[in-house]
Amino acid sequence: MEQAQVLTFKDTKAAGLTLKSCGCSATSPFHCFGPAVRPYYLIHFIRNGKGIFQIDGKNYYLQKGQGFFIPPDVLTFYQADEKDPWEYLWVGFDGSEVPDILKQVGLSSEQPVFSCSHFEELYGLVSEMLAASQSGYSSDLKRTGLLYQFLAALARDPMDTMAKKEGEYSYIKKATEYIQNNYWNDLRIYDIAAYVNIDRSYLYLLFRRYLNCSPSEYLTRFRLTRASELLLTTTLSVESIALSCGYSDPATFSKAFKRLMGMSPSARRKKNQQT
Repeated sequence: MEQAQVLTFKDTKAAGLTLKSCGCSATSPFHCFGPAVRPYYLIHFIRNGKGIFQIDGKNYYLQKGQGFFIPPDVLTFYQADEKDPWEYLWVGFDGSEVPDILKQVGLSSEQPVFSCSHFEELYGLVSEMLAASQSGYSSDLKRTGLLYQFLAALARDPMDTMAKKEGEYSYIKKATEYIQNNYWNDLRIYDIAAYVNIDRSYLYLLFRRYLNCSPSEYLTRFRLTRASELLLTTTLSVESIALSCGYSDPATFSKAFKRLMGMSPSARRKKNQQT
């Protein structure tokens, strides 16, 4: 469930920059969208709450003041947090100028997450877009102008984006890839830090700064997200799934799964079979 204000433009022709959709949404716990692909570019910005964004096999745990970028024709999934579901706004756009604009803003498929301090400015601009719902050349120009202002606010933001922190982000990328390639093993945070060749405390700091979770929390969430996928797509037993996701004790696995997902592994599988 969600409460949303949405404006879409189905017949717009992409010029230099064209608004395709925009909106604001307040979601309920575990509300999700996808897996899905979109035909144009999208930027979401989180006003309140938390959630998870998945793209190219990577999980990003995001909160207020952060946002995520979705390129066209790329499979993505995002879901609200159980206890603090997010409220977000979004703009969808297209046009020949977009690739150059995104380079200036610092967003790409490889670095799809950002931070922005202009909370109310972004919300105000999207609110004005929603208010300019009339058809006609004048309204089209106004919405396009507001979209330029929205992107300009992201480009000038004084807070560093991940793209501008290439050195630090390279450590995060290397660590998360290591986790995703070894999550089924008896993996320790010491092993991850040693692989990346940085101190454990620095690794912790970077994870908190960029992913809003500790390395151990990221590992747990990745394992359980993978376990949830196996529950829905295979007939493997809960015990086998636990072992394949790095849990030697099925009871510990079930307890961790219920804590994160809000239901037991067997209940998750049964719920999917009923839908």
